[in-house]
Amino acid sequence: MTEERFILFSAGGEEFACSLQEISEVMEPQASFPIPRAPRHFTGLFNFHGSLTALVDLGLYLGREGQTAAGKVLVVDTRRAQLALAVDGVSSIITGEAVLCEEPGEAPLTGALLETESGRVRLLSLEALICELEQGL
Repeated sequence: MTEERFILFSAGGEEFACSLQEISEVMEPQASFPIPRAPRHFTGLFNFHGSLTALVDLGLYLGREGQTAAGKVLVVDTRRAQLALAVDGVSSIITGEAVLCEEPGEAPLTGALLETESGRVRLLSLEALICELEQGL
């Protein structure tokens, strides 16, 4: 049995975590092509290993206006969606043992609140995010 691992990252100045199993790759920002008439948080499409992948600025989607350009791109596991998230940066990968406390998440898109040695982070519910993004198109 493998222990769950989490990737810790920031978006729109807020700290998040995501199950590492839900992420295919962490990469530098790529050139992307605009999506006509798409909401502003859909910043474009780019070629990810031969597949067109939608790039969403997570900070902008969460309503954090005026943030700096993305520092990293988290590509969601392609079995879930052809989606990548532009985030401020990635800080670390931790194991489930490094989670000191877990509380239920009450905010939208929050699966739980995780207390780690570096502070409290929101566990991003990618399933909820994907559903909201699809409904918003």
